[in-house]
Amino acid sequence: MRIVSFVKHVPSSAVTPRLMASGMGIEEGGLAYEVSEADLYGIEEALHQRSLHQGSVTAITLGPGRAKEALHVAYAKGVDLAIHVVDEASRGLDPAFNVLAAAEIVKKLDFDMVFAGIQAEDDLQGQFGIGLAEVLGIPVITAVTEIRADPGAKVATVIRELGGGFKEELEIDLPCLLTIQFGIRPLRYTPVMAIVKARSRRIESVPADTLAVAPRKPAGGGRLHVLKLSYPEDSGRCELIDGSPEEAARKLVKRLAEEGVVCYD
Repeated sequence: MRIVSFVKHVPSSAVTPRLMASGMGIEEGGLAYEVSEADLYGIEEALHQRSLHQGSVTAITLGPGRAKEALHVAYAKGVDLAIHVVDEASRGLDPAFNVLAAAEIVKKLDFDMVFAGIQAEDDLQGQFGIGLAEVLGIPVITAVTEIRADPGAKVATVIRELGGGFKEELEIDLPCLLTIQFGIRPLRYTPVMAIVKARSRRIESVPADTLAVAPRKPAGGGRLHVLKLSYPEDSGRCELIDGSPEEAARKLVKRLAEEGVVCYD
């Protein structure tokens, strides 16, 4: 079983980003970065499938030089090969280019499955895996929570989440692309020293401008433009209700009635 799993290096949610004065981006200075959580689940599932069917796991990331840190984490978790598409022009922020560049790399690999997180934490669009499958011309299933692969028969049975507690079971031909849902299996703790040691492992670097798809410059030509970023507005307030449970319940009901939320006699 040969699996390709994508990882994305994203700003940590533990640090509040500073917006540029123009309001069209965030200041990268002072930010902490980490692997997008959904992609970590993809890596864990890829390694699990390798343990069942043998084979290899290749991790790929797209982005500026710092993005190779995501591959150090992937190596520390146990992947066999890491590839970094070095994109200093659009810095991994051009969704269309990301898909086309990823397809150029994957086409050169022998693979049975491609995994991508259901969505990246920095844009929450959930488009990368679907777009990549379209360009590669392979079937795709999203929000996958369980995989039962049969490499010999070139098929896999997967379960995907529909929401509201409902699930759907599907059979898909290999090769295929699956976007992995959070919680498909527990995330193992990765020791810091394992990540430090992984920094000595070889990462295959592919300059983006050597690919058949030329990256777009941030200021020109792209079909997707950020018009404005803004902090969430403080539109409400918190009111604490003290007293015993019985007293607090009476106060709460009275307060809700005063606001017109509930009616009671």
